[in-house]
This record gives sequence, C-alpha cells and structure tokens, in this order.
Amino acid sequence: MSIENYSYLWNEEKMNFVLVKSDFGYSIVDKKEKAMLLISDEELEQKLIIKMLENGNIIYDNINQAYSDI
Repeated sequence: MSIENYSYLWNEEKMNFVLVKSDFGYSIVDKKEKAMLLISDEELEQKLIIKMLENGNIIYDNINQAYSDI
C-alpha cells in the first residue's frame, strides 16, 4: 500500500493523529477516538512515522497525555 493512502495522518487529521513515545519507538494514536493505528507492515509503519515527524505531528511521552489533550 502506498504511503500517500495515509496522508490524512499529517494533513487534514494532523491534530487528531499523534505519536506516543515508548521504549520500543513510536505508536500512531488517534487521540480523538482514543485508538491506536495498527500497521502490520513494519516498513510502511516506519515510513508513516518518519513522515509524521517531518510534518510536525504532536509527540507525547505517554498515552494518558495524548488522551487528556483533546
């Protein structure tokens, strides 16, 4: 699947889709819906995270921070 299929993550839905740090890296989280976006393709997931970082998506230190900042 193309990375552009997920462009909503760093464009129109940028304020809802955020990154949460963990010991294992970053997780993509929809803070509005209180859900994690699970990507089964690890290479695609890393590309999405890099694109979100490049576009300035918000980064939280933990999931509770993300969910409380609605």
